[in-house]
Amino acid sequence: MVHISAHRSSQTTILGVGPPDVVRHRVGLSAIATVSAVSKDGVDVLVVGAGMTGLTAGLTLVEAGKSVRIVDKGRSVGGRLATRRIGRATLDHGAQFFTVRSSEFGDAVRMWEHDGVVSVWTHGFDAENLDGHPRYRTNGGMSRLAKHLAAAFVGAGGDLVVNQRVHSIIDTGRSVTATYDGTTRPPDEAQAVLLTAPTPQIVQMLEAGGMPVPDPVRLVTYHAVIALLLITEHDPAGRLGPAGALQQPLDPMFTFIAENRAKGISDHIGLTFHTEPALSAALFDCSDQEIIDRLTPELRRVLGGDTWNEIQVKKWRYAGPRNGHPDRFLAVKGVRLPVLLAGDAFGGARVEGAFLSGRRAAEQLLRQSTQTSG
Repeated sequence: MVHISAHRSSQTTILGVGPPDVVRHRVGLSAIATVSAVSKDGVDVLVVGAGMTGLTAGLTLVEAGKSVRIVDKGRSVGGRLATRRIGRATLDHGAQFFTVRSSEFGDAVRMWEHDGVVSVWTHGFDAENLDGHPRYRTNGGMSRLAKHLAAAFVGAGGDLVVNQRVHSIIDTGRSVTATYDGTTRPPDEAQAVLLTAPTPQIVQMLEAGGMPVPDPVRLVTYHAVIALLLITEHDPAGRLGPAGALQQPLDPMFTFIAENRAKGISDHIGLTFHTEPALSAALFDCSDQEIIDRLTPELRRVLGGDTWNEIQVKKWRYAGPRNGHPDRFLAVKGVRLPVLLAGDAFGGARVEGAFLSGRRAAEQLLRQSTQTSG
């Protein structure tokens, strides 16, 4: 377990990934994360999940003066804002890019651009049909954006705990309590909880704590994606267009292919293949080697027969919602204290949808807090 807060220790780290960065965010605070002992104090809001939704909500709340703890089952933050280092290559294997549709998200992206965290990758993946709409990459890989937000959250006074899986959410009457799987960590108590995990995991947490589950949540389904990460000495950029990527949603094998050096995030050639959702579902329970054996002929076809030095498999069971809920968040009914559900399954998928869901859920919690204190 790693617990991170803004102060209390002289031993510095930046979310477990080396020396601390100093970053700016919209209230101008510096963020230097430090490891500290686990706090047993209750908080105003407990956020479950440190992806885009949870980090956005947590930062919004802590900047409004709330005490906030974010917990995540992963070893680091980001969820599908995921980047892997293989030798000298850096490869995004979750979300590959993001776009901007709303002015609110555009304001945030301009701030991230100013901080040197994100930049425009391309204006389309079809050389003959560039649509002029920018696709953004995160400089150094998509996980850097999550770490940037997490550092800002910690720098503003938030608590961040990783490598802890929430087992149940319980309404005790005086607080909402989260218990943890297979751990000595004591339960966390809060006056409100925001759940941002994929909805099947949310359902499990609520049911384990005897909490009511909103019916619409049970209707949300997800598609799976298997990502293949290849390291090669052969430059395939000529096969992938000017951006070094192909987006082909109707392809029966690979819906997205990117060469990460051409993308501008890697020092060495490294390819990410996203397998088509139906095929991913069919292969999901196979071993990594079985998946590689099944897809090797198709990989060679795309690469013109070229070989590779190394290949790794990453499985995303909940890669994206098939049928999300139209609202940006949902509230659990029949409980005394606020329990909200948010994420990219609420009000619109993709990175922008996750960001806006986190914002709206945080604003709702702030409104409810004001009404209660008033």
